Amino acid sequence: MGALALLAACGGSDGAGTAAPANKLLAGTMVAGIAAAPPAPANIRMHFHRAAGDASQWGVYSWDGPVNPSAGWITGRFMMTQGDDFGGYVDIPVNTAKSAIWFLVTDGSGNKNCGSDQSANFTPDIASKGQEVWMLEGDCTVYGAPPTISYGNLNNASAHWLSASTLAWPGAPAGGSYRLYYAANGGLGSDAGGVTGADGSIALTTGALPAALREKYPHLAGATALTMADADAAGIAAKASGQFAVAQFDAGGKLLQVTSLQISGMLDSVFAPAAANATLGLSYDRAGVPTFRVWAPTAKSVSLQLYPDATSASTQSRVMTRDAASGIWSYTAPDASWVNRYYYTYQVRVLSRWAGNTVVDNSVTDPYSFSLNANSQRSFVANLDSAALKPDGWDHHPVPRLDSPTDIALYELHIRDFSAGDASVPTAHRGKYLAFTDQDSDGMRHLRLMQQSGLTHIHLLPSFDYASVNEAGCTTPSIPNAAANSADQQAAVEATRGGDCFNWGYDPVHYTAPEGSYSTNANDGAVRVREFRAMVQGLHKQGLRVTMDVVYNHTSASQQGPLSVLDKIVPTYYYRLNAGGGITNDSCCADTASENAMMAKLMIDSVSTWARDYQVDSFRFDIMGFTPLAVMQRLQTAVNSAAGRDIYLYGEAWNFGTVGNDARFVQARQANMYGSGIGSFNDRIRDTVRGGGCCDSGSSLISQQGFINGAYLDPNAQSTQTKDDLLRLGDLVKVSLSGTLRDYSFTDRTGALRKNSEIDYFGQQAGFAAQPSETINYVEAHDNQTLYDLNVYKLPLATSMAERVRVQSLGAAINILAQGVPFLHAGQEMLRSKSMDRDSYDAGDWFNKLDYSYQSNNFGVGLPMAGVNQDNWPLMSPLLGNPLLKPDSVAIVSARNAVNAFLAIRQDSSLFRLRTAQDVSERLRFYNTGPQQVPGLIVMSIDGQQPRRYEGARYKMVVAVFNVDKVGKSIAVPELAGRKLTVHRILLGADGGRNARVGNYSPVGGKFTVAARSAVVFVEEAQ
Repeated sequence: MGALALLAACGGSDGAGTAAPANKLLAGTMVAGIAAAPPAPANIRMHFHRAAGDASQWGVYSWDGPVNPSAGWITGRFMMTQGDDFGGYVDIPVNTAKSAIWFLVTDGSGNKNCGSDQSANFTPDIASKGQEVWMLEGDCTVYGAPPTISYGNLNNASAHWLSASTLAWPGAPAGGSYRLYYAANGGLGSDAGGVTGADGSIALTTGALPAALREKYPHLAGATALTMADADAAGIAAKASGQFAVAQFDAGGKLLQVTSLQISGMLDSVFAPAAANATLGLSYDRAGVPTFRVWAPTAKSVSLQLYPDATSASTQSRVMTRDAASGIWSYTAPDASWVNRYYYTYQVRVLSRWAGNTVVDNSVTDPYSFSLNANSQRSFVANLDSAALKPDGWDHHPVPRLDSPTDIALYELHIRDFSAGDASVPTAHRGKYLAFTDQDSDGMRHLRLMQQSGLTHIHLLPSFDYASVNEAGCTTPSIPNAAANSADQQAAVEATRGGDCFNWGYDPVHYTAPEGSYSTNANDGAVRVREFRAMVQGLHKQGLRVTMDVVYNHTSASQQGPLSVLDKIVPTYYYRLNAGGGITNDSCCADTASENAMMAKLMIDSVSTWARDYQVDSFRFDIMGFTPLAVMQRLQTAVNSAAGRDIYLYGEAWNFGTVGNDARFVQARQANMYGSGIGSFNDRIRDTVRGGGCCDSGSSLISQQGFINGAYLDPNAQSTQTKDDLLRLGDLVKVSLSGTLRDYSFTDRTGALRKNSEIDYFGQQAGFAAQPSETINYVEAHDNQTLYDLNVYKLPLATSMAERVRVQSLGAAINILAQGVPFLHAGQEMLRSKSMDRDSYDAGDWFNKLDYSYQSNNFGVGLPMAGVNQDNWPLMSPLLGNPLLKPDSVAIVSARNAVNAFLAIRQDSSLFRLRTAQDVSERLRFYNTGPQQVPGLIVMSIDGQQPRRYEGARYKMVVAVFNVDKVGKSIAVPELAGRKLTVHRILLGADGGRNARVGNYSPVGGKFTVAARSAVVFVEEAQ
């Protein structure tokens, strides 16, 4: 399947057609005949009926079967522009050599009629007679004869309930007649006589949405508003546990269409205000007696099920009490005897649209769980304040000092990667939290050395409870000793991929419980809490703060799935829904809706718990752009308050998906983060330094060289980049070195004085930050290839290993010395390779190995996982098989020393850690600019004296010169003549003194000489 097809089929739970386990068609009338000529030979006519009569706005996206498959997602659809008695249709010429057509039916926004790929097998005589198929709204079945037409599939929800009194129905005519129907225990339907199975109905009047609702729901601003009387609205809370549907009638009272409702707005309006400040999950009184609380406003009943241990059957059941105002169910234990011993679940009786609008009895864990048994089957009655859940010395242990966010230097590390293959770690601790307490292991010695150089934070990949590793017994595969470019290794990893011990962990189940696979006993709820804290304490002891990678934008499961939690308690509420009421999965999985009050509360409460009770110092938000900016700002305030100190936040502020371009709310995306104080990952520096884009494939991996790996100055066999291409990259490097500040100005390659925001980055403004602390500078992360592997593609094949080390170190230098917050991927300092894997999220220990003994960088351990890599295997194979591209320990240690040297230089002077945009504008300056500049050479000065002495500067001035050419360069900078600049002492002593001749400065004319592919820092001592 091609890339476009993969994009179309990227998720199976975002279509309205997946709203129930079986498609429920409501009674209607049978179509007796179709008033249209038959399709032409070798054509398939695809009919589609929608209750709203808008099938012409829908089309067939098909990647396999047509003579000319769809050329692009959404834009390449075959539109249903023809019509007949059934609805809309389109005739598609097909390739009769194929056996079927594969397709999705979507609207112009990408909403799918069916969440999974659909197909229709060709009839034997399609070449001579053509063929017809029929489809219904919200139904994944492809019919070979006209089916019964429905008035609306109530497993879908096209209308929105925005407040107690107001509904919105996009596309519904303002002149229609409408009623809201309800049934306490489900059973609503429709037939020619109207809506059936209702207990009652409420009259609705049409109009425009009030201004406040238009502002809150911009994507619904043009929808028809349906409003009920205040007296009817006052009774909604008492009916909230039932089924609802809204119906449209013609002037004669004939039913035209009916749909279920998306109810999150109503629940927020009716129940969330009273629930907003409640403590959900577990809380304790002064005697240590627990109270259990769960928000379930639509539940008919909730009971607490108690278990004496992790595996025994339930021994007690307690009925919980509902608070009518908040929708919170609670139960207070008789004493503290269950604490740190018992496990529990909730039994929730609730009507669920995901279960075909029937009442279900769901056994479910607590969404606020502090801990669990193995594989997340039961919540643990954990008191985080009790001594039993704390390692020795936990209370009041010192947290490393941090004066300013710009003092931060981050190191992104996967917990299992850190120690799974480290023989210096006790066997029981390998791949576990406790490996960070083994202070004399190779890995901890390595981190200690980096901390002494200037590293401040260990960013841990997901360590909350996630789904993808079997905590009760994962396996370690046996990998064959095959050739460096063999496919055998990845085949062995693939064979056990579902049962091995490795995954990045971006598939959350419980947001506020530690992951069990990293503990020494996943089935004991106390152990994972205690050992997570021991990890934090061990890192703090080494002077390193801890960052958690958190993933509140989706869950691993939803609806009635085995690991679904939120949807089994308040069905449909916690997730972002598309136009048909199906769950969107723009993130990869079921997208949560942090724009909804109680999802935002869950997110804020969870982060507050980690900061307060686990002493986590910082948080990185996965796909932060899916979160409202206002929620992130509230979260920042709440978490600082909970922790009693400033907690640094940063995240992926990418702009895409259903919420893209602020479609539903003002997002926490790059363009909106200005002035927020929250950091955003800086793709400008990433793509500029290493070349190309994040997801390149084929020849682009080679031809698109970056600033450090040969653009124009050292072209590879496929590169055609020009001098202007290199100068353009140089301007983007200057943007990055100046903190990617929106308003910083410098002279660009044309000679014009421009702000960073006026420099182009793939059609976007390059500069976006208000302060240096708002940009996270990186050239390598867990996503995509490592820098070493990309350089293997992009550098000319004959480049020596010594030169490759210099290129890698040059990339680190730009990254570390840029204003802002530097971010290093674990192993980047050791030339880390993943054997050219582009996406190693589930590639096992084998391809993700880190070696802190410096014997191997993991290059050439076989072709990477087929998945996203197989199309590029022909490019990879000769490279992986080339022994000259595998570094030895000397090269690895040299690269490590270079990174530590630049960290130490950054730590040595606050001039590389400027606090404010004003500081940068006043003190940082570029030379060698404009159209006559020497290409590939950047000269930057930072003044420590003017306009005033800068605290912590240590020097009158620092000058950084970056030379990306394969030969040494000299340049005269008259403005810097007559200074007393010398090469930084740390740089001279780095790598055993082998850098002693890396650069030189002459005060006569301000002449700088810099070795090939080098970054040199010069300093002028303060008097």
